[in-house]
Amino acid sequence: MIRESAFDYLKNKIAEERQRAAHNVLSGKASQNEYSRLCGVIQGLDYTNALIDDLAKRMEDDDE
Repeated sequence: MIRESAFDYLKNKIAEERQRAAHNVLSGKASQNEYSRLCGVIQGLDYTNALIDDLAKRMEDDDE
Protein backbone atom coordinates (compact mmCIF):
# COMPACT_ATOMS: atom_id res chain seq x y z
CA MET A 1 0.00 0.00 0.00
CA ILE A 2 2.71 2.47 0.94
CA ARG A 3 4.62 1.62 -2.22
CA GLU A 4 1.58 2.31 -4.37
CA SER A 5 1.01 5.71 -2.83
CA ALA A 6 4.71 6.58 -3.21
CA PHE A 7 4.65 5.54 -6.86
CA ASP A 8 1.39 7.41 -7.41
CA TYR A 9 2.85 10.54 -5.81
CA LEU A 10 5.94 10.40 -8.03
CA LYS A 11 3.93 9.73 -11.17
CA ASN A 12 1.55 12.61 -10.40
CA LYS A 13 4.42 15.05 -9.82
CA ILE A 14 6.12 13.90 -13.02
CA ALA A 15 2.85 14.29 -14.95
CA GLU A 16 2.42 17.84 -13.61
CA GLU A 17 5.94 18.82 -14.65
CA ARG A 18 5.54 17.17 -18.05
CA GLN A 19 2.29 19.05 -18.60
CA ARG A 20 4.01 22.37 -17.77
CA ALA A 21 6.87 21.63 -20.15
CA ALA A 22 4.52 20.49 -22.93
CA HIS A 23 2.40 23.62 -22.49
CA ASN A 24 5.50 25.80 -22.90
CA VAL A 25 6.54 23.89 -26.02
CA LEU A 26 3.08 24.09 -27.55
CA SER A 27 2.71 27.79 -26.80
CA GLY A 28 5.14 28.52 -29.61
CA LYS A 29 6.84 31.24 -27.56
CA ALA A 30 9.98 29.31 -26.64
CA SER A 31 13.31 30.14 -28.28
CA GLN A 32 15.08 27.36 -30.18
CA ASN A 33 17.33 26.70 -27.17
CA GLU A 34 14.39 26.65 -24.75
CA TYR A 35 12.41 24.41 -27.11
CA SER A 36 15.29 21.94 -27.27
CA ARG A 37 15.71 22.02 -23.50
CA LEU A 38 12.00 21.44 -22.90
CA CYS A 39 11.94 18.55 -25.35
CA GLY A 40 14.81 17.02 -23.38
CA VAL A 41 12.92 17.58 -20.13
CA ILE A 42 9.85 15.83 -21.56
CA GLN A 43 11.97 12.95 -22.81
CA GLY A 44 13.65 12.61 -19.41
CA LEU A 45 10.32 12.67 -17.58
CA ASP A 46 8.92 10.00 -19.90
CA TYR A 47 11.99 7.85 -19.26
CA THR A 48 11.63 8.38 -15.51
CA ASN A 49 8.00 7.29 -15.69
CA ALA A 50 9.04 4.13 -17.51
CA LEU A 51 11.63 3.40 -14.82
CA ILE A 52 9.03 3.84 -12.08
CA ASP A 53 6.64 1.50 -13.90
CA ASP A 54 9.42 -1.07 -14.30
CA LEU A 55 10.40 -0.82 -10.63
CA ALA A 56 6.78 -1.18 -9.50
CA LYS A 57 6.39 -4.29 -11.65
CA ARG A 58 9.62 -5.82 -10.36
CA MET A 59 8.61 -5.17 -6.76
CA GLU A 60 5.18 -6.67 -7.42
CA ASP A 61 6.78 -9.76 -8.97
CA ASP A 62 9.12 -10.11 -5.96
CA ASP A 63 6.14 -10.08 -3.61
CA GLU A 64 4.60 -13.08 -5.38
